[in-house]
Amino acid sequence: MGWEVRACTGPELVRMLREWAALEPGPQPPPEEAQLRDLLGAQPPPVILTAEGPASCPPPGGVLGGFAVASWGFSTWRGRDLRLEELWVPPPLRGQGVPELLLQGVAQEALAAGCSQLRVELPPGGGAWDAPPGEGTDLGAAEGWGWVSFGGGALQRLAGGAPP
Repeated sequence: MGWEVRACTGPELVRMLREWAALEPGPQPPPEEAQLRDLLGAQPPPVILTAEGPASCPPPGGVLGGFAVASWGFSTWRGRDLRLEELWVPPPLRGQGVPELLLQGVAQEALAAGCSQLRVELPPGGGAWDAPPGEGTDLGAAEGWGWVSFGGGALQRLAGGAPP
């Protein structure tokens, strides 16, 4: 296969986010400066991994074949966890084991940090990869938990009014 998973720098990720936004439906990412500030200035910093293809692939030094971004979380029931927020692989590289390698890399980061769990949000209808069958626990079905997102005006109302 020849793919390697490694830590990803901010500029590499920004380039891949642009490619992702051009290929996949959804909201457009914020400007590059804001992305880099938020990614590289976060404390603790998120886990950002990329899959790098063989050196024989263009561009020189190998092709970047997707990314995974995970943030640190905490469960009062289970302790520290890692939360996979994004995992994206360009369509031509899907089916070559690249998504699975990125998922494996994130799981290794969680274990190395002593996390009790790796939480994964799967988009409705699937995405660039599928969860390994029978491996994870669907918290929605098992415990009634689900993901809720507050953004824009809803976030401002939740925070008690106008943004700071």
